[in-house]
Amino acid sequence: MLHDAHFHLRDNDLFEELIKHRIQGIVNAESPKEYDCLIQYLSRYGNDDIQISAGIHPWKADQITWEEMAPIMEKVNFIGEIGLDNVWCETDMQKQKEVFDRSLHYASCAHKPVILHLKGMEKEALSYIRKYENKYLVHWYSCLNYLQEFQKLGCYFTVGPSIGKEEAVNQVAKQIPLDHLMLESDGLDALSWCENRAVSAKEYSMFLNRSITEIARIKRCEEAQVKEALNHTFRQFVLSDPSKE
Repeated sequence: MLHDAHFHLRDNDLFEELIKHRIQGIVNAESPKEYDCLIQYLSRYGNDDIQISAGIHPWKADQITWEEMAPIMEKVNFIGEIGLDNVWCETDMQKQKEVFDRSLHYASCAHKPVILHLKGMEKEALSYIRKYENKYLVHWYSCLNYLQEFQKLGCYFTVGPSIGKEEAVNQVAKQIPLDHLMLESDGLDALSWCENRAVSAKEYSMFLNRSITEIARIKRCEEAQVKEALNHTFRQFVLSDPSKE
């Protein structure tokens, strides 16, 4: 079994690969339209291995309203991806912080785990998540600093597909124990960006397996051991009973 703890789904081809390889995962909805499309995919294929996360992405904090996303966040089991970003977007930072704080408050009250997007604002984000007790997954952490601070808060981490190429991601794989580490692709668009070429759905599972190989190399463990441990961590994050498959 493979898992993908955070990804975006843009076309039918990738969904067929998820089914073919029995990949479990959490797919992200950034808007009501995207959520409706994901529901259609899941209904069509009857896939219980994929769950949906929903939230207001920091890039869209001034485009998507709380009123639009609130009914969707009530339906899903995971809130995200949400966060702060002053590198890859120019969205007003005060607006980002308002949406982030409100989202964290809602998730904590609703007892729904959170998937975090943090870029350039890792230190600032710490003060926010310390306010709200919850289960947090930091997706594709790519900062050389503050890793231990997030670790002390019990955060889970995904290894981004840039592992082996980006030192900050290698550091996550090296420092975070397997019981708090998971895989992610971030979707085909992210894989294509990472590889600087168009990545097809047929290559999708290969990249997840490549991440396992890299983690095993960095941790000096057997690949089978790493794969089993990462899958267990994913189940632990998703389910109250990690023994369930």
